[in-house]
Amino acid sequence: MTTYVDGWGNDWTAASGEAAAGLQETILNYLGMSVETGDRLKDTFGHDPAMPMAHVLKGYFGKFFATEKMEAMAVGALADVRRIASEGSVTPQENLHIDALAAWIRGDMEGAIALWERILLDHPLDVMAAKLVQYCQFYLGDGPAMRNSLARVMYAWNEEVPGYGFILGSYAFALEESGVYDRAEAAGRRAVEINPADIWAAHATAHVLEMQCRSAEGESFMAALEPHWGKIHNFKHHAQWHRALFMLDMGRYQDCLAQYDAKVWTEVAGDYLDISNGVALLWRLQEEGIDVGDRWRLLADLSAERTEEHKLAFADAHFLAALLNAGEREQAEEMRASMERYTHKKETQARVTKQVGLAIADAFLAIDAGKPGDAVDKLYPVRDRVRLLGGSHAQRDFFDRLLVRAALSAGRHAEARHVLSERLENRPNARWNWSRLANLEASESNAAAAAQAQARADALMAA
Repeated sequence: MTTYVDGWGNDWTAASGEAAAGLQETILNYLGMSVETGDRLKDTFGHDPAMPMAHVLKGYFGKFFATEKMEAMAVGALADVRRIASEGSVTPQENLHIDALAAWIRGDMEGAIALWERILLDHPLDVMAAKLVQYCQFYLGDGPAMRNSLARVMYAWNEEVPGYGFILGSYAFALEESGVYDRAEAAGRRAVEINPADIWAAHATAHVLEMQCRSAEGESFMAALEPHWGKIHNFKHHAQWHRALFMLDMGRYQDCLAQYDAKVWTEVAGDYLDISNGVALLWRLQEEGIDVGDRWRLLADLSAERTEEHKLAFADAHFLAALLNAGEREQAEEMRASMERYTHKKETQARVTKQVGLAIADAFLAIDAGKPGDAVDKLYPVRDRVRLLGGSHAQRDFFDRLLVRAALSAGRHAEARHVLSERLENRPNARWNWSRLANLEASESNAAAAAQAQARADALMAA
């Protein structure tokens, strides 16, 4: 075995230059969210079945799925690479990757982040380290950390470096999640110019347009890029979810429902992101008074298989919501009990579940039981900690809306007004905010204020 330098200047232990090139091609496909990523990794193993970093990459890919089955794949990959390392030599960079994979598998996301950050000190072009830091920080709800981590290595990147556009798109998303919308949009649009098939960059730009309530522009932007997504894996359904949110905001409810059926949902769904897409969109439609039929059934059936996995607190919240909306209260209560047991583990996500996941679960259960006031009691105190659940601003907006809806239903006008006031300060052009303020004013018999708020909502819908 010897080491080969890839296009980013990283030294990988490999049997041949073809294996090292195969690893780079696999990573580039991963960055592009290509359905061919797995095939490229198989090709790499074909060149070198004992390539350490290829086994680490296999472990990383297994962790991304956040399922028991793929967790087993990650554990197996770690065992294989440890055996290979014990029988030969690995580079210090590879050794840190092995340790990071081990930390992630044992549930220590902060420990894994620290190891990837150590890699980036000496290897700012280690794409996997940079992306994995961002992934785990995303599911810890830390937008500024996402931004700063990439900011520390951007000095090394330029348009001559392979995959630069993908990193620029990742930085765009980190900027957006930190509220730096102007720079985020510029970076996202530039990344899409470099590669129109860069769906992560398109998605980052869509987030900016969503947060700035530029729905017509956002829907058009995503529609124009859709022809480039032919080789994108299931993330394309999340991109279509964003397009559906734009339709929803414009009051195009039937178009939104049709979008759900045709492009958001998929017969091969099963990934936690697919389920969370469905749950969050159906709930929004239902909250707007739209009959979603029996669509909850499929979401509940898939969620029922995942009630004791607890890989991501963000996913658990959506699984439980799916069960309740399909009428499966007993299963939801069992899942809540399982979440409680999980909090005793010494894992990052167990801590998140204890800090905020259980409160969200209790809120959903209270609403299902016809006790919206109890839901407010659970959600309002942890509202500033919901970000710890991870997910984007757009995704976590689901829980904010849930709190407003519960407060209005329970007649808890003080809490509803406080939350809506904050939302209107942050997003003054959000139609939903004005519409719910109109509901609040009407419930307090403030007819003039209700009419004024509703007029603003109607004007934003027509814009």
